[in-house]
Amino acid sequence: MNMDPVHNTYSCKVRVWRYLKGKSKVNGEVLLEGGNKVMIGGFGDPGICDNEVATGDTRIFFVNMAPEYMWPAHQNELMLNSSLMRITLRNLEEVEHCVEGRLNF
Repeated sequence: MNMDPVHNTYSCKVRVWRYLKGKSKVNGEVLLEGGNKVMIGGFGDPGICDNEVATGDTRIFFVNMAPEYMWPAHQNELMLNSSLMRITLRNLEEVEHCVEGRLNF
């Protein structure tokens, strides 16, 4: 875990089990420890509702590449852009449908 005193947030190393969208944008510089982990920043951001994690949590993350204005501190990091979702069959199906363009809720 890395603290960002400027933005009052923290970053965590996260193991990725599955990419639902955007895997091609996650290149070798972003991938850590053999390619199954990434660094994600933005935890603790008051602008994102459900954004706290603990070791062992399994969640659906919505992220973008860290913008250049946050470099070099967050270069090669992904940044949260939305609340985390708990892993449930319904949540996985809803996210998959959104990614596929089928928005039937």
